[in-house]
Amino acid sequence: MQQAASSSAPSAGFREEVTDDGWVLLGAGGSSDTAAGGRPLRPPRRGGNRPPAVGQPPFDFDPATDDLVGRYLPARRALRCGDLPPQIHDADVYGAHPAFLAKVHPPANCARPEWLFFVCRGRGLGGKRRAGPGAYRLTGEAKPSGGWYCHSFRYYEDSAEASDARETEWRMEEYGDRCPGGAGALDVVVCKVYPARGGALDRRLRLDGAARRAGADVRPQVLTQLYLASLSAGDPLRCRMHRAADMCAAHPAVLTAVLPPANDQFEWFFVVRRPRTEDHGDDDGTARPRRAGPGQYVPAARYWDVKDGEGRELGYWRLFRYREDDEQVRRTSRTVWSMEEYGFGPDFPYGEHGGDEELVVYKVYLRMARQ
Repeated sequence: MQQAASSSAPSAGFREEVTDDGWVLLGAGGSSDTAAGGRPLRPPRRGGNRPPAVGQPPFDFDPATDDLVGRYLPARRALRCGDLPPQIHDADVYGAHPAFLAKVHPPANCARPEWLFFVCRGRGLGGKRRAGPGAYRLTGEAKPSGGWYCHSFRYYEDSAEASDARETEWRMEEYGDRCPGGAGALDVVVCKVYPARGGALDRRLRLDGAARRAGADVRPQVLTQLYLASLSAGDPLRCRMHRAADMCAAHPAVLTAVLPPANDQFEWFFVVRRPRTEDHGDDDGTARPRRAGPGQYVPAARYWDVKDGEGRELGYWRLFRYREDDEQVRRTSRTVWSMEEYGFGPDFPYGEHGGDEELVVYKVYLRMARQ
């Protein structure tokens, strides 16, 4: 990962497009493997997911508790993605330090440094919850008659024990409802993470937010979510990921035959830890073909840098198509296997994997081929 994102600047003729999910897309003149308009395929845009406030910028989002619990939470449980605002992210709040979440996710609005998350958590966790190098401790509980509840927490670093834990300025509120039929061991809740009002952290985050808004605020949402999910690879309760030693060991149909997909779109995610390399393709950012079983993965898009609003290289994204060696199979097949490769760059804010190893996440899926 030390050099994973060290690609050269986009060549002349490329045009950057910033999407509302945090990607910087480089559009270029067409090839047969690019989408309409001459640009590579990109992660799907979430349609119809604007917040109810009309006429405000997309980062001005301050929903009432009734909307969080009564509107967006049921939509998230039912996976109605078109009804979800992009300002509420999917993340494991209890799996990382709140500063990490604030670093890699955009805030919900421009007026205050607040972050909103959908979180899948176990029931009956009690008043102390481990989160990264510390723990959240319950400080208050509200149970309005409207059917929803709110738990307030403070974040303590270093230890969950009162004798040596250090209180920070990070706060968290957890909103949930009395979901009918919610007798299972898990539940989905909405969490709001924010600094204590008026404190030094609050003032610093407000200044940082103003500086980011003065420039391009590009956040690698997809890359961040994949990294967080990779920490719990194999856990069926989160984004289902499988560990793999070599993605090119077999045909993708063989690789996915006995593994459950991650979602109803039949996409498989794989976590690979491989020796660190500085070689990520040719000088122009184009990856090389990769042999895999009775065929090969052929690059269908150039190397795309994923950067934040301050220009730091947090990772990269690549797209491959699987090409059968048998020409008759290629001619008659109406489907094509695709593979997306996500790498994590030297400026990505994590520290668990160092030395001679780098982390790569792959997404494999089947799509109809263009005839």
